[in-house]
Amino acid sequence: MIKSLKEIFKGKKGNSLSLTSSVSSIDDYEYDEIPVHIHDDSNVVKMKVCDLEDYRDATDIAVLVEAGYIVIANTIDMEKEMNEDYAEILKYLQDKLTECDGHIVMLAPKKIMAIPNNVIIEKLIKEPEDSDKPSQHTESKSIEEYNE
Repeated sequence: MIKSLKEIFKGKKGNSLSLTSSVSSIDDYEYDEIPVHIHDDSNVVKMKVCDLEDYRDATDIAVLVEAGYIVIANTIDMEKEMNEDYAEILKYLQDKLTECDGHIVMLAPKKIMAIPNNVIIEKLIKEPEDSDKPSQHTESKSIEEYNE
């Protein structure tokens, strides 16, 4: 049995084909260079979108913010459906984020954004239309001012 396998691999058997006869040489192939992009993590903005339904979601959001992610979380309608249990989840999330210097910003009644401490939120303020040149400028606000 072993002799017959050796003969097959060496191509000595009369009726059988050699396994190496169908394999192309490496010289037959063309090579294309694949561009390699190395990202500097300091210039990359990382964002995640998730749901905030329970304490596990709140813990996941806090871990992501601590890792430097901006997290947008879908919530219940906080103007209409807010209850005591959900308020406790938000309080838990707030406490976890203060441990890692993160903040929560309410974007809409059903969306919040959890951000790390290196994120600055600026509000765009338009000047009145009766000026000669239409221009826009930004105004930096602290998180507390933005939430008001």
